[in-house]
Amino acid sequence: MKKNSWKYLLVSISCASIVYLMYVTQGNRAEIIEIDNTIVESSTIDLLEGKNIVIDPGHGGVDIGTTGLTYGTREKEVNLTVALNIKQELEKRTAATVILTRDKDIDLGRNQIEALQKRIQIADDASADLYISIHHDAFTDPSVNGITVHYSSHQNKGENLAKILLTSIFRQSNDAKNRGVKDSDFYVLKNNSAPAVLLELGFTSNKEDEIRMVSKDFQSKTAISIVDGIIEFFTK
Repeated sequence: MKKNSWKYLLVSISCASIVYLMYVTQGNRAEIIEIDNTIVESSTIDLLEGKNIVIDPGHGGVDIGTTGLTYGTREKEVNLTVALNIKQELEKRTAATVILTRDKDIDLGRNQIEALQKRIQIADDASADLYISIHHDAFTDPSVNGITVHYSSHQNKGENLAKILLTSIFRQSNDAKNRGVKDSDFYVLKNNSAPAVLLELGFTSNKEDEIRMVSKDFQSKTAISIVDGIIEFFTK
């Protein structure tokens, strides 16, 4: 196939309507097209090829993280489930290399600071192009709820990444409260060489959030929307 050749991509929007979209190929690489707020990849052969993406499920081992007030949901477990779903979705839709800081319930250090340092070391060893840490929040007031994306102003791309991911998460059908993006001083953000964000995907201390975060539907939509955001960050 000649480089820069014009091709047509046929995309079925619904049973009643069909739209023809035009894109330019660069060798085997295809551009990303957005239709009705949904990211569509015309080809996944080379999409994000050469990109190393670190997904960090927070806590693990003896470090449980937060615990649900209503149903006893353990943060470390739901963090890992979300991270595994994101990895699977990324590998299905892109050619990126996906690295998990942990893929099972283990300690990453003898104490919290060692575990945090290990997470950064994993990202550095992988020459990470992107770092996403997965967490679920808690608060003393059980009425506090919603999703927050944290970034560090120490990085010039962190805020943009945070905004893209938050928008993508709420582009999916999502009745959670949007708590916005926040400039935060988390260790894994301010000490990261890669563009990095920390997602708080709800409060285990809030009954509605706890129910939502363990639902298969929300977990699936969250993984899809985060991968949509990652693709958008690298391609737009």
